[in-house]
Order: sequence, then structure tokens, then C-alpha cells
Amino acid sequence: MPTTAKAATISELTTLLRDSQLAVVTDYRGLSVAALSQLRRNLRGKAELHVTKNTLLTRAANDASVPQFTELLAGPSAVAFVKDDIAGTIKVLNDFARTSRILTIRGALFGPSLVAGDKVADLANVPTRPQLYGQIAGSVQGPLNNLVGSLNQLLSQVVYALQGYADKQGAPAEGASAEAPAEAVTA
Repeated sequence: MPTTAKAATISELTTLLRDSQLAVVTDYRGLSVAALSQLRRNLRGKAELHVTKNTLLTRAANDASVPQFTELLAGPSAVAFVKDDIAGTIKVLNDFARTSRILTIRGALFGPSLVAGDKVADLANVPTRPQLYGQIAGSVQGPLNNLVGSLNQLLSQVVYALQGYADKQGAPAEGASAEAPAEAVTA
């Protein structure tokens, strides 16, 4: 039975796993405390970095109904829980891993599926939710604009045809009615 502190940690990790769009598991073995603090500063506003025992992460994964997450837990693990900025977080982690040469990305939990460590960098190209909404709106708006333009063109052609017909049929009548008031004013 876990202690109250461990139970609170498990509860927090379970909440983070449920609320996160992405959970990136890294191997931080060999990083100094200063380097780990620098990584946390770089991730501020993008993700939460937690260094926790694998047994607590395993329990949290089981409680969050993502037992496949435990496949990534081997050795000391630091997990970056990402809620919004997936691309920004992955770029920060990749840059830090490249410059430190110590941090390695083991993999990630993206929704219910696991992503291998070498494929995590590809997630940086995944568009954000607002970008996807914009793409959907643009793909719907384009054909609608074309339809409105076509209908407007058809209506304007009908109007021009009717105007031409009216000019052809009613030109003398309009001219006569326009001249009659002018003569009445002079008389």
C-alpha cells in the first residue's frame, strides 16, 4: 500500500496522463541538476517535466487506462507532459538532446498509441488544433466562395440580359416620357 505522499504523486501523474495530448519519455541519466533545471526552464509554458520512479508511473498509467505507456519505462525516466504546444515541446527536447548529447528520447504516448523515439521528431510537424480548424474552414470556404461567385455571375448575366431587353423595348417610351416633362416646364 503506497504512502499518502506516493498516492498523491500517483494521482497527479494519472491526471497529467489523462489531460496531456502527448507524454514524451526521456532518459536523463548523466544529466546534472543544473542541466535538468535548464531543460525545465526551456520547457516552461510548453510542458511539465517530471522525474519520477517508474513504479509510480506504472501505477498512474494503469489508473489512466494507458498500460501501453509502461513499455517506455526502463531505467531512470523523465516525462514531459504536453497539453497544447506539441511542436514547440518536441523542438525544445530535440535541441536539448542534440546540444547535451546525454538526454535521449525513448518514445512518446500520443493519444492511446506509442511513438518510437526516432519518430517523435516527426510529431513536431503535426499541426495544432487551431491550425487544423483553420484548414478545415479553408477547405469548406473555398468551394462555397466559388459557388457564390458562380451564382453571382449567373444573376448578373440575367440582369444584364433583362436590362438589354428593357432598353431595346422601352427606349423610345422612356425617351418620350423624359422629354415630356422638359417641355411642360418650358411652357
